[in-house]
Amino acid sequence: MNPARRVLEYKLDDSVGFMITVTERRLKPLFRECVAAEGFAYGMWYFLRVLFEEDGLTQKELSERVGMMQPTTVTALRAMERDGYVSIKEDKKDKRRMRIFLTDAGRRIGSRILPMLRQINDFALKDVTEEEFKVLRNVLRKIRHNIDSGTFKPVRQPQRRPSTAKRA
Repeated sequence: MNPARRVLEYKLDDSVGFMITVTERRLKPLFRECVAAEGFAYGMWYFLRVLFEEDGLTQKELSERVGMMQPTTVTALRAMERDGYVSIKEDKKDKRRMRIFLTDAGRRIGSRILPMLRQINDFALKDVTEEEFKVLRNVLRKIRHNIDSGTFKPVRQPQRRPSTAKRA
């Protein structure tokens, strides 16, 4: 069998990354619309969302939870602080660390956006049973854990050199 053909037999429906990316690309515009309807920047939403559940995180912890690099987190936090959604306070136990807290305005905007996002979630999952969702959530957590717990290095396939033999 032609080696190029074997590669093509890796179907898109078998690619976790492709399926997650395509799904995320369909969900993102819906999320953006809800967040924008409240006058909130989409790029800051994930930080607010995490703080909504875990207020008082350090910048590093927040970066890790959201999956963003710390410089990106700093930029978002500065804007959120400027806009009055978070306050940044010195850690009482370790003066070198800063903790991030939602303000009343941050909690208010989150409480307006979350119900709309829940509606999108319900819409996307309308034909998915509770059991199927639990399986999906567990599988995605395992995938995230696998990625977070190790360094992936692909094994490159050797390139075939074109034959120099003359054909008759």
